[in-house]
Amino acid sequence: MITKGSVKAREVPLNNTKPWSGFFTVLIALALAVSHAVAASVTQVQVRVVTGAEELTAGSLLELRIYEAGKGVLSFPLTHGEAWPRDATLVIPVTLTEPLDPRTVVRFGLYYRAASPLAPAWEVVAADVDLSSGRGSPQRLLNATLSGVIARQGELATEEREAGSMTCMTDADCDDHRKCNGHERCAPRSAGADARGCVKGSPMVCPVNQVCTEAHGCQGLDTASPPAPAAPAPTAAPSAAAPTATPN
Repeated sequence: MITKGSVKAREVPLNNTKPWSGFFTVLIALALAVSHAVAASVTQVQVRVVTGAEELTAGSLLELRIYEAGKGVLSFPLTHGEAWPRDATLVIPVTLTEPLDPRTVVRFGLYYRAASPLAPAWEVVAADVDLSSGRGSPQRLLNATLSGVIARQGELATEEREAGSMTCMTDADCDDHRKCNGHERCAPRSAGADARGCVKGSPMVCPVNQVCTEAHGCQGLDTASPPAPAAPAPTAAPSAAAPTATPN
C-alpha cells in the first residue's frame, strides 16, 4: 500500500488521572526509551521516495536493496504493478523478513526496471529509509539520501562503507572499555561527535593526591603505582676450600 504525505502520531489527552498515575507514566516512558536504545535491530522500515518530472509507468519494477557485511543482498519490492505520478512524495512501509541490525549495513539502493524498453530514464529527486517507521524522530539508514537518474534498468545506491565507519546506534558502540577517560556517548547530532557519531566522555576527577587507575579507580599516589621490586640481597662469596694434605 502506498501512502502519500507524512505519518503523524496521534496524541491522546490524559484526563481525570490519579495523582500517582503520572509517576508511572514517566517510568513507562523511560523504560520504552531505554528498550528502544538497546534494541538495535529493526523489523519494519519506511521508504520515502520523491519522484521527478517523469512518472513511473505501470508494470515497472522498483525494489529496495539492502547489503549487509558478510551477507547477501536483501530485496523488497516497492511497486506491485501500479503507476507512480510525477512530482509526488510516496511513503511505503516495508516489513523485513528477518530483524536487521543497521550497524551491519554497508550499502542500500533502489533497483529499477522499466516496463517498456522505450521508457525514458526515471528520476529520483530524493529517497531514504526511515528506521523509526514513522514513530518518533526520523532515523535514516546510513544517514543517507539517494538522488539521481536511473536508466531503463539499473540501481541507484549509496557508496560502499566499511563496517568500522558505521554510525553508532547505542552508547555501547562507542565504549572504549576504559574508565578513567569517562563514559562515551552515542550522539551523532552533537557538535563534538566524531565520524561514527560518538562523543568522548569527561575524564574522571579524583581527590587531591589521588590518580585514576583502570583497575581500582581513584587511588593515592603511594598505592596507585606498584612498588618497585626490591633489589636482590647480595650473596656471600664462596669461601676458599682448606688445603688438604697429600700423603707422601
